[in-house]
Amino acid sequence: MEDKPRNTISRKTAAIVLFNGADIMDVTGPMSVFEHAGFNVITVAKNTEAKAIGMYMRLSPDYTFANLPQVDIIMVPGGGAAESNQDMEIVQWLKERAGETDTMFSVCSGAFFLGLAGLLDGNEATTFASLIPNLKAQFPNAKVLNDVKYTNNGHVITSSGLSSGIDASFEVVAKYYGVGRAQDVANRMEYPWKRKQDYARSQLADNFILSMGDLVRRFATKYHFSEGDMTTWEYKYLLWEGVDIDEFMKFMGNEFQKLPEFTLEKETPKELIGEYTHPVLGRGQVELILQSTDEGVEASVRARRKQPYNF
Repeated sequence: MEDKPRNTISRKTAAIVLFNGADIMDVTGPMSVFEHAGFNVITVAKNTEAKAIGMYMRLSPDYTFANLPQVDIIMVPGGGAAESNQDMEIVQWLKERAGETDTMFSVCSGAFFLGLAGLLDGNEATTFASLIPNLKAQFPNAKVLNDVKYTNNGHVITSSGLSSGIDASFEVVAKYYGVGRAQDVANRMEYPWKRKQDYARSQLADNFILSMGDLVRRFATKYHFSEGDMTTWEYKYLLWEGVDIDEFMKFMGNEFQKLPEFTLEKETPKELIGEYTHPVLGRGQVELILQSTDEGVEASVRARRKQPYNF
């Protein structure tokens, strides 16, 4: 019996774009996946200066925009200039390199760089949960999805925030080496690879109450519960004993009324209940309920989706 011919697997090269303020997980998550998958991983920036990645890391790029050799993948992280005052030098360079690069890949708000380079037009795209409405408004020719971990259009791959870049990186590995090998790499990294529609941060019901939770936390000495899913979510806080409950509920009632498309349905000395239409999740019920416990007054902030959740 003849031996099966040996397959020759070419080593792919991934270039990770660096700029000041890039999120550390956006950069290092894909970097680690590509390294474990056997890719040649390099970094590139518009100049040779070391870049501040996150709060505590500085990375010096291997190449500049001017001398980067041919690569298979260009990965653009989010953070910093990706979210405000977009650096048009980066945008122009991405536009120039897109035609000769097989995969253009963004993590988090890096999608805005791809959008400004014209690479999202006609493609599915996603980004960090709270930035999805902005991406949709800024790039109306893209099909912006709010219920996926990442999108894969072949040439253009985008992912939502932070750890989703790791999941999308396995998708890139699968593109070149197959799903089996990508899953093996994930297993070796002890990472539970989430596929495109396994999980969508933008669809968790806590999105209804993020701002309310942040407000209550200002008056709390203990934040001891946060749990839920796509349909419901609840936070629980122990209020500081010096909080004037009447003034607190009056303040929170005013803040609830500031939510866009909010209708107050019930207001008592210890309850605020109403309906809020979230720009991504649709209609939901939000509640603030106070109750006395042995430790003091507990504030519960709850959310419940009123429209069915479907991928």
